[in-house]
Amino acid sequence: MSSSSFPIPLPPSPTLSDDDRATTFAAVRTSPAMSRRYVVGVCAMEKKTRSKPMQEILRRLNKKKQFDLVVFTDEMTLRQPIEDWPICDAMFSFYSTGFPLEKAERYVQLRRPVLVNDLSMQHVLFDRRKVYEVLIRNGVNVPRHAIVNRDGPAPDVLEESENCIIVNGVQINKPFVEKPANAEDHNIYIYYPTSAGGGSKRLFRKVGDRSSEFYPDVNQVRREGSYIYEEFLNTQGTDVKVYTVGPNYGHAEARKSPVLDGRVMRDSVGKEVRYPVILNSVEKDIARKVCLAFQQTVCGFDLLRVRGTSYVCDVNGWSFVKNSKKYYDDCGLVLQNYLLTALRYRNNRSSRSPRYPPSPSYSPPPFSTEPLVDNHYPTLGSSHSSDPFEHLSGSFGSPGTHPPPPSHSRLSSSSSTSTDDMHHNWHEKKEELRAVIAIVRHGDRTPKQKLKTRVWASSLVNFYEKRRTKDKFDEVKVKAVMDLQELLDIVRNLIKEYAPNVGSKGAVWEKEGGDSFEKLLQIKRVLERWKFAGINRKVQFKPRREYMPPSSASGTNSELLLIMKWGGDLTETGKRQGEQLGNRFRNELYPVEEGGLLRLHSTFRHDLKIFTSDEGRVQMTAAAFAKGFLELEGDLTPILVSLVTTLDKDANKMLDHSGQADANEEIEKTKANMRKLLHREYASVDAFVAAAAPLGTASMVAALRQIAQPLEALRKLHDLIKLVKTEIKEIGAEAEKTAVLLNDPSVNEVYMGETLVLVSERWEKLYRDFYSAKKLEYDLSKLPDIYDCIKYDMLHNFKGAMSLKHGRALFELAECFVTCYVPQEYGMDVAEKQSIGAKVSQALCAKIRSDIAMAMTIARDETPAVVNSAIGYGSGKSFLPLCTDDAEEMDCLEHNGYRLDPSFAKELRIKSPGTQVRTRLYFTSESHMHTLLNVLRHQCPTWTSRVAAATAAPASPIRTAASVPEEEEVTNALLKQMGINKIHGDGPKIQYEMDPAKMITPDALSALDHVTELDYLAHIIVRVFEQPWLPEEDEHRFRVEIAFSPGVRGDPEMPEITRSTSTSSASSFGISSPPSTPTGGVDIPAARAFLEKKDSSQMDLDPRVVEPDNKIYLTTNMPGAMFDDMLGTCIASVSTTTAHGYVPESV
Repeated sequence: MSSSSFPIPLPPSPTLSDDDRATTFAAVRTSPAMSRRYVVGVCAMEKKTRSKPMQEILRRLNKKKQFDLVVFTDEMTLRQPIEDWPICDAMFSFYSTGFPLEKAERYVQLRRPVLVNDLSMQHVLFDRRKVYEVLIRNGVNVPRHAIVNRDGPAPDVLEESENCIIVNGVQINKPFVEKPANAEDHNIYIYYPTSAGGGSKRLFRKVGDRSSEFYPDVNQVRREGSYIYEEFLNTQGTDVKVYTVGPNYGHAEARKSPVLDGRVMRDSVGKEVRYPVILNSVEKDIARKVCLAFQQTVCGFDLLRVRGTSYVCDVNGWSFVKNSKKYYDDCGLVLQNYLLTALRYRNNRSSRSPRYPPSPSYSPPPFSTEPLVDNHYPTLGSSHSSDPFEHLSGSFGSPGTHPPPPSHSRLSSSSSTSTDDMHHNWHEKKEELRAVIAIVRHGDRTPKQKLKTRVWASSLVNFYEKRRTKDKFDEVKVKAVMDLQELLDIVRNLIKEYAPNVGSKGAVWEKEGGDSFEKLLQIKRVLERWKFAGINRKVQFKPRREYMPPSSASGTNSELLLIMKWGGDLTETGKRQGEQLGNRFRNELYPVEEGGLLRLHSTFRHDLKIFTSDEGRVQMTAAAFAKGFLELEGDLTPILVSLVTTLDKDANKMLDHSGQADANEEIEKTKANMRKLLHREYASVDAFVAAAAPLGTASMVAALRQIAQPLEALRKLHDLIKLVKTEIKEIGAEAEKTAVLLNDPSVNEVYMGETLVLVSERWEKLYRDFYSAKKLEYDLSKLPDIYDCIKYDMLHNFKGAMSLKHGRALFELAECFVTCYVPQEYGMDVAEKQSIGAKVSQALCAKIRSDIAMAMTIARDETPAVVNSAIGYGSGKSFLPLCTDDAEEMDCLEHNGYRLDPSFAKELRIKSPGTQVRTRLYFTSESHMHTLLNVLRHQCPTWTSRVAAATAAPASPIRTAASVPEEEEVTNALLKQMGINKIHGDGPKIQYEMDPAKMITPDALSALDHVTELDYLAHIIVRVFEQPWLPEEDEHRFRVEIAFSPGVRGDPEMPEITRSTSTSSASSFGISSPPSTPTGGVDIPAARAFLEKKDSSQMDLDPRVVEPDNKIYLTTNMPGAMFDDMLGTCIASVSTTTAHGYVPESV
């Protein structure tokens, strides 16, 4: 008999029983008396048909006793004519490498089987351009993109610049993705902007444990072949693959994106780790559209969710989930349903069925990872003596009918087990961590520097003219690589032209080109200092008030102010410290059960978002932190672009120095007051302390007593700067001799590529700018710069044999001035600190309040499958809402991410699928740290009066949170302005006791008084805990813990090996067994990176002795409602009348 007369046996599966295998391999042809059995062919490459997922699905179909399964071999598919292929009623057929797709299509034309996946549409999947066309035509969102076609008669022209490309008039800015048009080519590149460090990432099919590599110096796009260029969408490091089985069933799995660090996470059997997640209704409709548009019943596609909007970026065609028993059960049942319905529909019609069974007209369908059958249908795996579909009145794929809705009246076994586990945990009455909110200062940076000079040379004026806005004489900022290179070339030519006459009578350059030839030389040295990458320097051109362009009649008055800024970059030490801080957060702030934070995060029960200002050092600190926090590998640029959200213009004031605008007038007043106080002689030290430290802060009092007489100390400081700059100049001269002798210019280089010449110039400038002989006064705004420079140089440049003789004395005196000056820039008395603090931190406080409110939100609409059940205790409702489809969430800064599908919890051995922890990390500069700390410490007048009234009352009054509607409106207006969802006021108004003892503790106030500095990586941590068994209206259900760390500490003369391997003193937490709160303080480890004091009153630092500071808990037991109310009151206290003026730069 011919080969077409017999079923081709399934390849043996190691999981089959003997009975199963006997059934599988039997040549079964039913007699006419028996019920009809359909022949279902599997026509694909053996590598695919023998795969475990395919075997699992076929085994389940085979058990139904309704199908004869015929698996085509490669020998038959590739070599035998289609006339000899088995005759099938229905067929699974799909392309993979080597499969003869056209031959299979000819077979379909000949035999007309019902196709599970249409073959002709699989040709579309070969070309990503055609895929996007189909998606767009069917109303599915795709990333904004441009296509470069080079396979036609007239190839498209691509214009490439430093940070963008232009194709057919469409500009795509970096970061962007470069995808080959050929869908079989998986070499996808991502190009990063110079603002993030530049370079590119190459994605490829997994090789071992790698799926991508970063190339820091490759910035040019490929020039051969056709490509799609699309905007890179920040998905917070998550990739989601959706697997459909028909238009009404979908299974979504998420994984760590290969864009992050390229390391593939694998399970114990070597499979890539993925976790099922829940799709929202929009995404379910997308899955339906993709399935129907491409006529692929079994279909996989890639989904991106960004700011509440979902996009499809790739469609793969035939795809099965790997290693999920529940999915295999569901898939087997849905495919059985599909095949029987389609075959019976075809047989009941006189004409032949189309290749793809007609689908019902669309109304929003049920879509679930649950099988789409009613409860009375037999479950998967059961034996059937009769056709289980005899009573089926309609099923998906049949004309004019809809699938039965998924039943939510029952839980899957996995959900039931999970509920039992949670029920057990709830009986233990263990409070649960709900949110971690941290505000962190950036890490160790290079000194910030600035140079100003007036120029009128024609080449520089023309450089400005080419870049200014047409018809406007506006400021021009130069940061792009090509622009900086052009400017460097101009400066070199000017130096070459004017250098021979420098020093001669008439000073040619000063007459013809600018006000200082020495400044022109310094511009050249700074521009040549590093390769042109990143954001380590910028140049501004500002036209003078009387500026006229050269082309005008008065063009002789073409004078510009050239301002160059450089430095302020995160150092390698800062990167290490940021990574170590992230590591400590991961290990000490989160529950340790079930694998800790990494397990929580990878299983999509951790909602993480990281926000930064637009300053490069702040962004890179956040990226380094994220690397340690999530235990990532590799370069920071991909991590920065993938995980860190840089706030846009409307929200940037939350973390950027622009937030100081409203408080600028008050800040300038306090500075002016400090300037007067420090330029006076005093009769005694006590008189000086009383005048300059009105609040009597312990650290300030100690520093002022060291200063004693401010004018005399300022003169001494100036003299010490002169001694230090002289020392550095001498060291530089010796190094230059050695460099010439050895013919090695690197001898002149110190840390981070700086040269000794530039270091010397930095100190010369500080010495020159600190004192004005004309005004006979000192510029106190330079005090932070002096302190930063000496600390930086002692840490990184001058140590060991090159240590500075006078460096220690300068450091200690500068630190005393900074200790009393910097914190008081933001207010000297309580009223000033309250006013400035609330104004600068208003936007940030509103965002924190939003985070707290979300953490304390108790969802009321969840289905039983996802309830964090608490049988026997309270409401037992989950604290966070599911992925919603709220229109307000679209394109919102805050949006719901993916969440674990709890129905798979048992299979994945996850005991608490309902657990959700919300983490919000905010990276900023020192100014926001001071002002936020002032808000937490001093609150606002309205709040303090309420507390005073409560203290004076015989019994503490009961107050209802958010009882003042006007305060709610202020917060929501701010959030709306920043593009953040408002705080919904539909929850219960929790009453709480106004107990001052639950606010900041006396011990915390005392500890804060002894803090001398908010150093690098200083941070404030707010954690929210829930006791779920308590009623919703109970004030103790949620409690807030607030902790503070002054940042990395240590001694500037500590050996580099100790500093480089140490962690920061990030131990404002130090929790041994989260989420419980320690009853006592935990010491900070002794190995630190910066400056450590034995006591703030002891200024004689021993560089070899390090005494640990204790961490500072501001409060451990404040009711969540009370904290929310306090923030709302402080936010609303800011006057609507604000002054806008010059905005000081952040520290």
